Amino acid sequence: MFKKYHNAHLFVGSSSSGKESLRIFPLGGIGNVTKNMYVYEYRYDGKLKDILLVDCGIGFPDPEMYGVDLVIPDVRYLQNKKEMIRGLVFTHGHDDHIGGIPYLYPKLRPLRMWGTKLTAAFANLKLKEARISEKVTSVEFDKVLHIGPFAVSFVRVTHSVPDAANFIIETPVGRIYHGSDFKFDFSPLDGKLSELEKITVVGKKGVLCLLTDSLGSERRGFTPSEQVIGETLEKELSLSNGRMIFTTQSSNISRIQLAIEKALKYGRQIAFFGRSIDQNTEEAVKLGYMRFPREAIIRDRDVRRLAPSKQFLIVAGSQGQPESALSRMANDDHKFIHIEDGDTVVFSADPIPGNEHNVNSLIEQLYRKGARVSYSDIMEDLHVSGHGSQGDMMLMLSALGPKYVLPIGGTYRHMMQYKRLAMELGYDKKDVLIPEEGEILEFKKGVAPQIVDKIELENVMIDGLGIGDVGNVVLRDRQTIATEGIVVIVVPMDQSSGRVTAEPDIITRGFVYMKESGNLIGRTKQIVNQSLKLKKGKIVDWQFIRKHMADTVGQFLQKETGRQPLIVPVIIEV
Repeated sequence: MFKKYHNAHLFVGSSSSGKESLRIFPLGGIGNVTKNMYVYEYRYDGKLKDILLVDCGIGFPDPEMYGVDLVIPDVRYLQNKKEMIRGLVFTHGHDDHIGGIPYLYPKLRPLRMWGTKLTAAFANLKLKEARISEKVTSVEFDKVLHIGPFAVSFVRVTHSVPDAANFIIETPVGRIYHGSDFKFDFSPLDGKLSELEKITVVGKKGVLCLLTDSLGSERRGFTPSEQVIGETLEKELSLSNGRMIFTTQSSNISRIQLAIEKALKYGRQIAFFGRSIDQNTEEAVKLGYMRFPREAIIRDRDVRRLAPSKQFLIVAGSQGQPESALSRMANDDHKFIHIEDGDTVVFSADPIPGNEHNVNSLIEQLYRKGARVSYSDIMEDLHVSGHGSQGDMMLMLSALGPKYVLPIGGTYRHMMQYKRLAMELGYDKKDVLIPEEGEILEFKKGVAPQIVDKIELENVMIDGLGIGDVGNVVLRDRQTIATEGIVVIVVPMDQSSGRVTAEPDIITRGFVYMKESGNLIGRTKQIVNQSLKLKKGKIVDWQFIRKHMADTVGQFLQKETGRQPLIVPVIIEV
């Protein structure tokens, strides 16, 4: 069963010219788990003709990205090529695949966009919230989209959100299978199986390259079915005599539906907390993906009227986001709910790689408030991954039998582990492609793919309402403040004469305790005064003076304390 499938017809478009080429590269999603965005370029005689985009997701900031809310793909490469972009297709409705669109659509407009029904609905919610009138067009699974020279067919796959799709992308150079997040769940909650027959048929036709989810490449066997979570939830409900709080990804509506059914079985009423949970649930009900009696739902403000044993709260914040409903509950900052002794909090989600710190901190806080917390580290079957394990991946690879394989959607270690699996199935290591971030792969008929170029990619950070205005310099200053503190030098200056009118003042935060550091502060003032005396009479070049003060004070404090705080000279005109 798990054997490399050899097929003589590996290329579509057999009449394609040697002048034609297909380039594939990520703007996010290779070497990291989130921020997925892929570029397919068709070129003729070396000249760019058409671009197809797949996905446009967000990522979570690293711990050292102080104050940053989100990270999005770097689309600078596309800015002067907008007239070549024929469209954007979304694979599924998770934020790491659709969440970047409200931030990036204004940079790429006009842009035609497509997704399956639920995926389009979730993406349109984000566009609407950003007050963007453009909409993602809903597509049925039997539809073939003709987007410039690309023909895109949708393949239904099971994942942790309904209506997830892989793509068969027909190009003039070859047939590509874009196998974003998937697993083979043979008893899915919505009853809709992965279209394995369609996958097998395209494999027999021949696939030039498979781009495949690699996140679960370290797990043996097959990923379990979502059904096992129902049994675990029932056990939790039978043990709980107080309020039960359930948290999962807000787009995981099949699991939310399952949780509601189990809660109703135990005589509890349901309340939703968190904007993303509210919006996604409402949209899923409207489209027929969720069903439950409306009278079982109570408003958030009415929860306190119910006995705790009758409450079942579905709450956003499974990734420990600081502003989420669950984080605010745990920190006594929620308008209606505070965590108390006797509460049970069930995490039905694993931390996204790189986000473990936030989740662990939230669990600690919930424990401190007296809650009983259940999560996958201490209890099995509270969460089932939406990503295939080794068995799922080997089944996909065997069914398609591609000539080349490109692991995506995982960290570098996941990609390398997938490469080992593929080699066990008979693939030569040179046929498993592991490009570095920003490297561009080019495919030509009858020629092995090659790295032909590399683009520089940066993390584009979202900080409040700012998009990309937090750069490396700002981050470095924030890191310095967080680890070394800040020293502000306040110099009063007469506006008309340009002379210093009084002694400078030194203010510190996070550096030293001022009351016990009088001698150090006094000597620092002497250093500042020496800098000010460099220019006798009227001081005109205040930029030079600021830099000199920062350099000399920084060197002095580093020598005296071993620390390197951020030095900020401030000139006050009086």
